[in-house]
Amino acid sequence: MSKPRPNRLTPDPEVETNVARVHATRELIREILKDDYLAPKVVSYSIYEDVAEGTPCRIELRLEHEDRPDAHVITGAGVGFIDALCRGLMEHFAQEFESLKTIQFTGFSVRAKMDTIRDATGSDAVAIVALTVRNSEGVLFEFEKQGRSLVAAAVGVVTEAIEHFVNSERAFIMVYRALCDARDRGRADLLQTYTSQLSELVRTTSYTQVIERIKKEAL
Repeated sequence: MSKPRPNRLTPDPEVETNVARVHATRELIREILKDDYLAPKVVSYSIYEDVAEGTPCRIELRLEHEDRPDAHVITGAGVGFIDALCRGLMEHFAQEFESLKTIQFTGFSVRAKMDTIRDATGSDAVAIVALTVRNSEGVLFEFEKQGRSLVAAAVGVVTEAIEHFVNSERAFIMVYRALCDARDRGRADLLQTYTSQLSELVRTTSYTQVIERIKKEAL
């Protein structure tokens, strides 16, 4: 008998646990990467979809990074805004970060906080957008953003998920290389620290693909 799929009214314990894990791991990643932490931010976007014709939705994003003057214009197309957004961001970042090719979006939900309305119509209520992602090891992670603009909140939550996995991969590579170096130099004092960090990072990184990438770069 198949296990019933959880819904938003019945919280999934696995997802609830991994919400806390995401926050804890993010702190570790920031500690490892320091100034090299990549924090992409969508500063503007435009959307076009001809509903009558049924043509693909197209989105254009202007993406910036903290402490970096350069900006990127990313485009995506898909069956609706969310699909176009995900495809655009994934295709842009997956060119460099292999682990993004193995994650899967498994849940997306929107709910309104009706106690935040300012207008009599109620259409300006704060929207809470939640996104659940499964990595290649089958671990679920949930990301959440809220705001009065539903589209901006959706853009923010997808970008946050991409940011998490991109930096997880970068941190994993950095620590893995440091571990190999410490082992070669006989630095037992550092081995325990790096091993502990890797054991946490492997929970959020598709490490099999990442290690293969490291091996290829070493050839």
